[in-house]
Amino acid sequence: MTDAVALAQRLVHLNTAGGGERAAAEVCAEVLEGSGASVEVVTMVADRAHLIASVGDTTTAPLVLCGHLDTVPFGDTPWTHGPLSGDIGDGMLYGRGSVDMKGGAAALVTALARYAARRSSGPGVLLVLTAAEETGCSGARHLIATRQLPPGGSLLIAEPTDLRIAHGHKGVLWLLATTRGRAAHGSRPDLGQNAIVPLARFVSELTARGLPGSHPEMGDVTVNVGTFSGGTKINLVPDSASAGIDIRLVAGIDSRSILEEVAAIAGGDIHIQVVEDLPAVYSPADGRFASHVSARCEVVTGSAAHRQPLTYFTDASVLVSALQASEIVILGPGDPDQAHTLDEHCPVAQIQASAEVYEDILMTREGH
Repeated sequence: MTDAVALAQRLVHLNTAGGGERAAAEVCAEVLEGSGASVEVVTMVADRAHLIASVGDTTTAPLVLCGHLDTVPFGDTPWTHGPLSGDIGDGMLYGRGSVDMKGGAAALVTALARYAARRSSGPGVLLVLTAAEETGCSGARHLIATRQLPPGGSLLIAEPTDLRIAHGHKGVLWLLATTRGRAAHGSRPDLGQNAIVPLARFVSELTARGLPGSHPEMGDVTVNVGTFSGGTKINLVPDSASAGIDIRLVAGIDSRSILEEVAAIAGGDIHIQVVEDLPAVYSPADGRFASHVSARCEVVTGSAAHRQPLTYFTDASVLVSALQASEIVILGPGDPDQAHTLDEHCPVAQIQASAEVYEDILMTREGH
């Protein structure tokens, strides 16, 4: 029987920071093919690939299990446990991606492999593991442009939630605001036009005023000025400036209305460019699939804890509309606050429990 923790270790050993996902997809494919699942490794570019696996009839509204195989870089600070070590100590699996999200991906693969070994027919299950999620879900975009995925089913995302059930996440609107001025000597600012000043006024007003929109579970639309740059020397009037703005959207608020609000605050002298635009996703906790997940968590782990929708985005932003997903549930091992951190680590017990919960969800779906 497939061991979820051992598989997670194998995946952590592989460097998939901005590439290399093909090797991880092939490891997962080997496990799934051995259990009888139908498997396809889909090339993105060079060493980057997605994995699609299925069990049963997936032509009509299958349950879709989803995760990603890439990670963020290690960083320059030395790790106590090497980022590719996959060390286990004090009940934790250490390494880059142990939380985000090779622990969750391993649990999904393990559950589907166990299910495939026991069931060859019945309600269809589709597993999608993407490359390039960390770069604005570009891998998921590539996949849906490359393969026609069956619509209408529920979507389970195994991103880290500390094994607590979330029913959606915020969306993101990243903007680049730029201004143009006229250069002059710093001793004669009257001969130039300072590009920094109007941009600074704009971002100050934007953050002070905030943006409209709230959701009873997701909270408010938020705005953060993540970068600001302009000028080249202290004795020059700067002729250009730019600011990167990170806006997090909530369900029911679309990016178009927010963009119009930002443009109104900016006025005509500031150029606004959309860098990334991914919608929020949400479905109620009392949905049929959500209720089933909650019940199986209670049975397997003794708890069906819920949490607020996530503040970060996932591949669901791309896949929900492409799949016409009826519901979304996000449930996976690991503390989300550990994602992307130095000495990232995930509780071994949660990886094991996640695999058991996913398997139980599959085995107890309607039709069995």
